[in-house]
Amino acid sequence: MKLFDPDKNGFPASGEENPPYHVVKCSFEKEESVVLKKGFFIILVANGTALLSNNNDSHLIRKNDLIILTPSMTNTLHEKSSDFAMTCIYIYPDYFDTLSDGQAMYHQLARFINKYNIPALHLETDTFCYLQQTAELFSDKLKCFRIYQNSITSHLCNFLLLQIADILYRNTQNASVCIKRTDEIFRNFKKLLINNYKRHHDILFYANKLNISTTYLSRIVKRTTGRTVRFHVSELLCAEARRLLESTDMGIKEIADNLGFSDQSVFGKFFVKMTGVSPLKYRKR
Repeated sequence: MKLFDPDKNGFPASGEENPPYHVVKCSFEKEESVVLKKGFFIILVANGTALLSNNNDSHLIRKNDLIILTPSMTNTLHEKSSDFAMTCIYIYPDYFDTLSDGQAMYHQLARFINKYNIPALHLETDTFCYLQQTAELFSDKLKCFRIYQNSITSHLCNFLLLQIADILYRNTQNASVCIKRTDEIFRNFKKLLINNYKRHHDILFYANKLNISTTYLSRIVKRTTGRTVRFHVSELLCAEARRLLESTDMGIKEIADNLGFSDQSVFGKFFVKMTGVSPLKYRKR
């Protein structure tokens, strides 16, 4: 049995040697059984059949099926036919939380899961092929991009998630496109964060912009993602700091100023806390 768990021996952990966008593409043609857990799995069955099982149910998946699994789900893929082939795009939960359109897909998925124990959907051939074409864009060629790699990947992920959200909506009877207020607040928070994280590191700025209390914003973000507002701010700051250290010749003080830190020392302590090494050592690696 093969275990695809990012905390153990499954997908590679994010880091310097792995793609900074935390998205990998895999195919499982030969393993006898595969356990899928602790992540967002978007699976496209290209051929054959297999059983996908959890503690409560089993579902026969077949060609042209779309399966979406979330971090809270644990499923086993087994009893595959000899011609079985599928493509799986795995999105790390922390990276998923940074995607502006992740909640739109998650909202539609929650409605879909309420109707089906295992979120598997059989698609028409044209819809499946178009989705597969998007999946093909997740390749090592993304590493060729330097300055805009993060933005390209983010837009690509959002495009894929919105495609899936639309498919789920069209296949869920009596579904509503309305997003509840807490989801809307969270989406607006993420948009504000993307545009302001370099200048504003404090939760009060975002709460004031959204016309809500800091306590309420903290509760919404924590409930939606399992992470704090500070975590989301720090993740973006650290990702941009790494990009500037890797792809530019800006000095450490200049980077600290660019990211809104009061001085180089404060930035240095922040970077060490996030990565385990100083900015200078990170650049020299």
